[in-house]
Amino acid sequence: MIRLTRYGLFTTLAVSALVGVIGCATTPYKTSEQQLNDKDTAAAVQSALSSSKSIYSQHITVQADNGVVHLGGYVWSDFDMYEAQRIAESAPGVTKVVNEMELEREGIGNSPVSR
Repeated sequence: MIRLTRYGLFTTLAVSALVGVIGCATTPYKTSEQQLNDKDTAAAVQSALSSSKSIYSQHITVQADNGVVHLGGYVWSDFDMYEAQRIAESAPGVTKVVNEMELEREGIGNSPVSR
């Protein structure tokens, strides 16, 4: 009886862990229209960043998910970071901007790019 209980407990834990992993690993289904909207939004933000004369945006990455834009990569000044966020917020289709950029304070001379 004890052996059966341990086996049942182990099985229950294993199945629970597997369901948790599968649930976290899958992303919600997106229609082709939603995927196209995300692609267009990301392209609009990237274009706006690239055409800006006030910041160097070569190392900024852009991803969009249902209007939420994630800015990644790095910039060299606080101004560039805030300006990139402001530009992204003003792009069509953007409902929110999540700033995941890193500030590279030493400039290009000390960055991994120049090494």
